[in-house]
Amino acid sequence: MKFNNAVLGLAMALIVTPSWGHGEHGSNTVWKTADGHAVLSTNGECVRATDFASLGRNSCHAPEVVEAPVVAAPVAAVVVEMVEKVEPAAAAKVILSVENHETSIRFNTDSAALSVDATQALNKSIAHAQGAEHVLAVQIVGHADTTGDENYNLNLSQRRVDAVVDYLAARGLKTSSRFAQGEANPIIENGKENLAASRRAELLIKVQVKTMN
Repeated sequence: MKFNNAVLGLAMALIVTPSWGHGEHGSNTVWKTADGHAVLSTNGECVRATDFASLGRNSCHAPEVVEAPVVAAPVAAVVVEMVEKVEPAAAAKVILSVENHETSIRFNTDSAALSVDATQALNKSIAHAQGAEHVLAVQIVGHADTTGDENYNLNLSQRRVDAVVDYLAARGLKTSSRFAQGEANPIIENGKENLAASRRAELLIKVQVKTMN
């Protein structure tokens, strides 16, 4: 007659160690030795107090508890957008004003040629016009001193006007009006004519400039 291995192991254990006891009776009561150790079958299972038929089915081993890994909840990224509040600047008021720039170009006796000093003075006037918002007018008036023939002086003053007109035109500045007055308007200082000052061409540039207020 064949015996179940669990039953045979229990029988042998009872024969070898008669001092085994058990706790309170019940379906889950585990047989223990006198020193409190659980009685195991040959299959390594705990022996219950119910009957031998329970061997192999009920275990006295504490169930293995596997703790699930703790996964930290994803932290939502919080993006704080720093918006600098910029107050709109007050709109600047644009003002257009008119300016007059006058230059006296002097000539040598009986000459309509532009000297170095004359070209330097003209260059300053041209730069002033080019830096303006608008050029409104460019006027040139030619003069001569009172020495010599009146008609000759009138013609000489015209040539002086033409010399200035050509110089300005070559640099992109167009003349709006021109006059030749000859000796009609000499420069008088202390009751006497200043001949060097009378030999001249007067340049007037009227421009419109922009200013912010």
